[in-house]
Amino acid sequence: MMHPVDYAFIAVICLASVGIGIVTSCTGGRQKSTKEYVMGNRQMRLLPVAISILVSFWSAVALLGSPAEIFYFGSYYNLTGIGIALACLVSAFTFVPLFYPLQITSIYEYLELRYNNKFIRYWSTFLYVITSVLYLAVAQLAPAIALDAVMNIPQWAGILIIGVISVIYTALGGIKAVIWSDVFQSFFILVGLLAVVIKASIDSGGLQNVMDVSSQWGRLETFDWRADPRVRLTVWSSTIGVMFGWIPWYGPNQAAFQRFASLPTLAKAKWSILLNVLGVILLFSLLALTGYALFAFYAVRGCDPFSNSDIQSINQLLPIYVKTELQIPSFGGILIACVLSGAFSTTSTVLNSQAAVTVIDFVQPYRNLSDAKATVLIKWLVVAYGVLGAGIAFASSFISGVSLAQISASLLNASTGATLGVYLLAACVPKSTWQGAFVGSLASLILVGWLCIGALAGGGGGPAMLPLPDSNCTGLTGANATAIWPTSPASSSVYLTSTLSNRVDELPVGLDGFYSISFQWYGLLGAGSCLLVGLLVSLPSLLDANAPEPDEIYIMPGLRGLLRRLKSPAYNKVQAAQKTQLETPGFPMETATAIWATAKDGPPDEDLGDEKTAKTAAGI
Repeated sequence: MMHPVDYAFIAVICLASVGIGIVTSCTGGRQKSTKEYVMGNRQMRLLPVAISILVSFWSAVALLGSPAEIFYFGSYYNLTGIGIALACLVSAFTFVPLFYPLQITSIYEYLELRYNNKFIRYWSTFLYVITSVLYLAVAQLAPAIALDAVMNIPQWAGILIIGVISVIYTALGGIKAVIWSDVFQSFFILVGLLAVVIKASIDSGGLQNVMDVSSQWGRLETFDWRADPRVRLTVWSSTIGVMFGWIPWYGPNQAAFQRFASLPTLAKAKWSILLNVLGVILLFSLLALTGYALFAFYAVRGCDPFSNSDIQSINQLLPIYVKTELQIPSFGGILIACVLSGAFSTTSTVLNSQAAVTVIDFVQPYRNLSDAKATVLIKWLVVAYGVLGAGIAFASSFISGVSLAQISASLLNASTGATLGVYLLAACVPKSTWQGAFVGSLASLILVGWLCIGALAGGGGGPAMLPLPDSNCTGLTGANATAIWPTSPASSSVYLTSTLSNRVDELPVGLDGFYSISFQWYGLLGAGSCLLVGLLVSLPSLLDANAPEPDEIYIMPGLRGLLRRLKSPAYNKVQAAQKTQLETPGFPMETATAIWATAKDGPPDEDLGDEKTAKTAAGI
């Protein structure tokens, strides 16, 4: 039973989040301008922004889904942290320096500037809004599962609670409220995970026994080097596949962009992403230990909740442990506050960013609203998207037997792969066309969406769970027994057995084999198909020596030097003369402006202003 102290912790996290929204709405410029509401006046601090980026994308989905993933499928999932860390590194040195200097409010403005076409901007914004709604639904479903299992609050009511609180403080305080709430909520996430690890380890005979039991039952089997994409989790899918799946979240993503663009310098913007490498390592370590400790606890007992029919979905593993085992006052409350914190963080992040891009990219170009009216409209859209996300979350609550980690990755990668492909095509292929970007993204959506729907519908058969401790179970049902260990392979399937855990992975062939492609490859498959089709559609332009090319500020920074060397000798001569004069102390600004205009074959778009700005524009 929950203790009054537990309810106090839950009340604190809810009231504090709303309070932060109220405070930020009454301070500074009172969130009356889009610059402050969406970008925090570009004067936010580095550490809060870095923490906000981390907890925004690793919310209740990770807190509930990751321990369940490790418990039932083993520690392959730990390698996902390497893939995410690689995504942080790649994004920090590619997309951050590409977007930050443009001083735009929506990253989809970049596509219009790059291709000089509005349609591709609207299309990409539409993709982001759809992706955000799906992510919002999963983020609200996760804590609703916890509230249902621990406090007997129906899932629909839990979804409503999360949605209402998130909408209130997001609509009131904008990006400032979202960031500072994330910082406050990160404390409960950290303490909550530590509470489970410590309590379950003690009850299992200590941390050493936790690792010994996990090893005996095959939970430490980490390095599977098979290249078959049908194998659910391998070294390759958990690193390379995950990297491509997560680059769209740290790079070409409006939520991440609003955070790193809210910092005053490019260097701090890069560090806000780089610091997430350390954050991901810490978070994954705690999530892994949580999964191991829970497994050891139930292995010692001789029965796990899913095998005993105590839970209907593996995503209820952590909540049922809190309900039945954490009888120490405050521990249960901290855990629920931990899950709620993750949910609030992600929900508010998505609501703020999708409402912002809807107004900036869809409404402002046509209605030319005043800054104050645009800000009010964004706040009302926060409410509207909150209602829509809650509805989809309720519908998603009927999916059972699949980990939240897989549901989340499958649904999101169906669209983020296409988004990454569009931006890679725009930033890395100067002569690519907007038609190529559009057709490529459309082909990617169709391909990965078809794969995702087929996989979640069960067409691919799915992986087998690892052996589970069920010797002392009293409520084992036929349905659960089949889910635990399939014994009758279909004649069209291929079975591969691991000697360390006796794992039997069902690897179907034919169309079911296509549906069985690991969800961790969806991002790479989506980005790759978008790039391939985009290049084919852009082929006439690519082969045309006289095809127009964009200003190099719209090209990935690391490629600009290479592209200059590939230019005509006359262009390189201008560049050399330009660099010589710009490096001469006391050079006239008129000369720098004239040189830049000559190099770009046209008049400058804006006043260069000072020596530093002129050198930056010249690429020096």
